[in-house]
Amino acid sequence: MDGGQTIQGFLAAGLIQELTLTRIPTLLGCDIPLFGGLAHAIQLEALHTQQYDNGYVQTRYRIQAKI
Repeated sequence: MDGGQTIQGFLAAGLIQELTLTRIPTLLGCDIPLFGGLAHAIQLEALHTQQYDNGYVQTRYRIQAKI
């Protein structure tokens, strides 16, 4: 699944157990939330991280708990 609002809804409903984020090394210079506003913080446990030749970094996380 992809898309900030879609993921935000599934996170709020507690329907996601794992999450894979791919980061592109670019500084945007502004507070832009990744998934929009969440009602609460969500604790993540990093399971695996991989760096690619193009500079992208991808990390797979397990959803731990709402904070």
